[in-house]
Amino acid sequence: MKPLITGSFSSVGAVSLEERHKLLVEWNNNTSDYPRDLCIHQVFEEEAARRPNAVAVRFEDRELTYRELNERANQLAHRLRELGVGPEVMVGTAIDRSLEMVIALLGILKAGGAFVPLDLNYPAERLAFMASDTKAPVLVVGRKALERLSGQDWLQAQLVTLDGDAGEINGKSKTNPENLTSPDGLAYVMYTSGSTGRPKGVMVPHRAVVRLVKHTNFLEFGENDVFLQFSPVSFDASTLEIWGPLLNGGCVAVASPCTHSLDEIGAEIRKHGVTTAWLTAGLFNLMVEQRLDDLKALRQLLAGGDALSVPHVKEALKGLPHCRLVNGYGPTEDTTFTCCHTITAEDVEGTSIPIGRPIANTQVYLLDANYEPVAVGEEGELYAGGDGVARGYLNQPELTAERFIRNPFRDDPNAKLYKTGDLARYRADGVIEFLGRIDNQVKISGYRIELGEIEAALIAHPDVKNAAVIARQDGPGQKKLLAYVVPRNGTYSATELRAYLEQKLPSYMLPSALMSLDVLPLSPNGKLDRGALPSPGIEQAAVTSKASDTKTELEQKIAAVWGKVLGLPEVGLEVNFFDIGGDSLALLEVHAELQKAVDAQIQVVDLFDYTTVRGLAQKLIGGAKRNLQAAQDRAQQQRAAWERQKAIRTL
Repeated sequence: MKPLITGSFSSVGAVSLEERHKLLVEWNNNTSDYPRDLCIHQVFEEEAARRPNAVAVRFEDRELTYRELNERANQLAHRLRELGVGPEVMVGTAIDRSLEMVIALLGILKAGGAFVPLDLNYPAERLAFMASDTKAPVLVVGRKALERLSGQDWLQAQLVTLDGDAGEINGKSKTNPENLTSPDGLAYVMYTSGSTGRPKGVMVPHRAVVRLVKHTNFLEFGENDVFLQFSPVSFDASTLEIWGPLLNGGCVAVASPCTHSLDEIGAEIRKHGVTTAWLTAGLFNLMVEQRLDDLKALRQLLAGGDALSVPHVKEALKGLPHCRLVNGYGPTEDTTFTCCHTITAEDVEGTSIPIGRPIANTQVYLLDANYEPVAVGEEGELYAGGDGVARGYLNQPELTAERFIRNPFRDDPNAKLYKTGDLARYRADGVIEFLGRIDNQVKISGYRIELGEIEAALIAHPDVKNAAVIARQDGPGQKKLLAYVVPRNGTYSATELRAYLEQKLPSYMLPSALMSLDVLPLSPNGKLDRGALPSPGIEQAAVTSKASDTKTELEQKIAAVWGKVLGLPEVGLEVNFFDIGGDSLALLEVHAELQKAVDAQIQVVDLFDYTTVRGLAQKLIGGAKRNLQAAQDRAQQQRAAWERQKAIRTL
């Protein structure tokens, strides 16, 4: 039985046989000869044998050659096998960005297992679900993670620590272990938001990753390329950042794990001689606005995770004439990228940047509600096929059957299509334009978010009768999550509800604002009418200054920057930045603007710790006083040393 596509679109008319052949065959004719019969670690081992002394990974002031990385990963693999790791065994990883992080991922694959990135900044409840879902018997961690894991009830796995005293690993053989898995074997499980209220574990095989980075057509991969590894390893862009260079003889420049300011991102690029980088659409916008010159050393820059801003792309094309700028599109279920488009000057003359064509060894089909290809220029749902398609969702066979279907346009009975839920259309030249979603899924800061998961978390609170969440975009890169709450007993505590959500959801899924309603608006058929939700207004009392508020000059400057970034006329002294629409991306912009407006040393981490205007001002004043005192102390020490030298000369 043919699966039906949900949505309001429909095909205008039948597609001719000639056009059908073009849509299904010609525009998907992109097969390349890549090592599809090898696993990720086998391709790496070939590179290690070919270029053993080349630098494979750089991190801060340390580096590993291909030989050193291969040998250290081998030692870990032998130890993991002793602990029972093998094909289809999932192994948790909780390691900050570092050399050891790369060793861990490669070692798990060499052991035959599959890695499962666990972000320890996630709420304990979410981590507990992921641990239970994967049943990972082993968790590979860094020493810093041990402190954060102390006393965690969800932790049942045996811990293997890479850094520090790793005697049990260092004594193992440095030789390549026998390969026990296959290209169809599980390489990793990465979790995305789920509409039912629980995250989905996407199961990705080795071949899907090899197809992404070997003999492909959307980027150049070579021995002289240095890729910036900046994404969290739990975010699928890291797949490109790590395996792109390592399977092609290049170098991975791992960014330090601290929270980076925009200028620090530029410093990482310069320090390591980065040639290729990936930025989410929002971060790309900020770098173009604030630090465009820092990107001039790049030869290739990919941006995506959301629709790109045409004005920012236009500015980047003008300011980066020697850099290849690529719009990258693809869901986790199709292994990072499905379509890519090298952006040209002609593209910025339109209203949107196209997502391009399917990358090598990938097929794309735009289908109507009857599961037939739509004509050029018509709206259809995008289905992804080829060697990048994941195996499905871990422990969710019904959802897997719904979203991963047999490819009826291929003779191979095992060929699958992934139903993306994205709407798109073909231009006359075969380039694809993204049009939106058929459901309530959104992307913010590159993360895919099911609004239903946030709504389920809200409704689970005892004071909430009903809830709806929307994503509102006030400008390029300014997409915010807004929650509308119907209280169960007429009222609720916004502070308490936010604290509750922090225990349930990762930070990127937390609403920027809450708005109370007596009832949610419904359409005539009884469904939630999101279009009828009132314009979100952050409570005036929470935003604006009271008449009695008097601000110092420093507080006025901080409040002005907050207001500029968040689009607010005034900001009170005691309001929390994250309660009035702020998020981590806005915080980076605030940091960049404050560095221009305020004569003080400001660290990004300070903005996370001091989240009111008054608190931040006091922090900066205190820091300035300490800096002045330190300078006075140094001057006094220098004078004393000079006096001692003068006395010695007199003698």
